[in-house]
Amino acid sequence: GHFEHGNTHSDQFLELVRHQTELCDSFQSFILLHSLGGGTGSGLGTKLLQLLADQLPKKCRFTTSVLPSTIPGCGCSDDVVTSPYNSVMA
Repeated sequence: GHFEHGNTHSDQFLELVRHQTELCDSFQSFILLHSLGGGTGSGLGTKLLQLLADQLPKKCRFTTSVLPSTIPGCGCSDDVVTSPYNSVMA
């Protein structure tokens, strides 16, 4: 996500952000909800945060990061083996 899709689509993402921010009357901040367990949330989510920090450094960025479950025996533990590694590396 971070290196593959993030680098490939970063210009499109920034163009979408630019367009949406121009439509705002009083643009103040970003809110990002993403998962750190894997898929596109950990890599692509952190890449998008990095792009926003680089392009719009004076705008606040609020994130809610969803961590993988680590409670054994509750029936809700994460089924992805690499989730703990993705969370640390994100």
